[in-house]
Amino acid sequence: MRSAWVWWVASAFGLVVTLVAGAASAAPGQPQLQYIYGGSAGTVVFIHGKGDCSRQMSDCNGGDSTSGPAAYWTNDSNDATLLNEGTTTYASNGSPTYYEAFAIGYDLDNQGFWYSANDVGYCLQDLYQGTNNSGCNPNRYQRSYFHIVTHSAGGTVIDRLLSTGWYGVNAHVTGYVMSVAPTLAGSRAASALYGVDGYGNFCTSLVSWLAGWALKSNGAASLTRGTVVGQANAGYAGRSPLWILKIPSTGGSWSANNDGCGTLWNGVTVREDDNDCAMGVLAGCLGYSKSDDMDGLVYWTDSDPTNNTSANGCNTSDTNDGSGVSSCKYYGQYSGAYWHWFTTWANHSHSRDDAYTTLGDWQSANGCYTRSPGTCVGQYGL
Repeated sequence: MRSAWVWWVASAFGLVVTLVAGAASAAPGQPQLQYIYGGSAGTVVFIHGKGDCSRQMSDCNGGDSTSGPAAYWTNDSNDATLLNEGTTTYASNGSPTYYEAFAIGYDLDNQGFWYSANDVGYCLQDLYQGTNNSGCNPNRYQRSYFHIVTHSAGGTVIDRLLSTGWYGVNAHVTGYVMSVAPTLAGSRAASALYGVDGYGNFCTSLVSWLAGWALKSNGAASLTRGTVVGQANAGYAGRSPLWILKIPSTGGSWSANNDGCGTLWNGVTVREDDNDCAMGVLAGCLGYSKSDDMDGLVYWTDSDPTNNTSANGCNTSDTNDGSGVSSCKYYGQYSGAYWHWFTTWANHSHSRDDAYTTLGDWQSANGCYTRSPGTCVGQYGL
């Protein structure tokens, strides 16, 4: 078993923060390419979501030996990491095969996701060329081909790059792009924070773990639903010629959001401890609806805009979500190669650090929907 990294989470549940208006004033940080560990089967590049994991490291500094963008992908309570699970496949006898892992750290806090996409695209270009023109690859690693795994707004970033073909990335991506809880149509949390897209009444205070979303920033402003869908209307998203495998969360009732908050959602069936209650509180603030389950930050329609149809159990007649507008929609702007791969019960926190499964746990393809991606990403996506 390869060593895991521990991710530091902000202060414990119970402390609340007040929403602060205004964008972040710090300058965007220098992106970085972090080599994490080796493997003989190929290369996987991980692209994180909203936050600053650039060399400025305002969000991904750990309180222990964890450093760099790897910290984003690692669970703080049990050291489980999607980096390991997402680079491992198992033979029928349980024998593992490892891929090597890189993670790109960039700033999606102080700047909009379109600028972040430029940073990530330039960094990926440096990786396949073996250059350091962007400053992110001082070791001049060179990999001509690589798999890509994203989380949250990382899906928005890679969708922009693939849909436009900028930086020549498309020709160097092998296999499928695996996008966990992607904000392909923005995020209702961001829309509610700014009171746009028909969403308001956002909670005025949230637990400290959610401070990154409670505080307005350039990154959050760029991820409102109207802004992201507007970019798709302009041709900068939703047209990926490469298959993006979407992994949305059912969220809401009976999901990991409920742990410790059973009184909010009628019971608990999943036992995890890391940020579940916080995600449940945010789901309550945003207005959970059975018509469009959410994972605490991203609604189903935001992560899976090409599959929100009645055939997938989406009740378009149910508008009881606090907004008066059904958020269960199909977005025709997303006409590229997108596939609803499988559904996970993991909330937005767990879906990036694989707390649903013991490291190396064997799973069947049909069982993936009850687990966070983990082994399923590596086992069935590579």
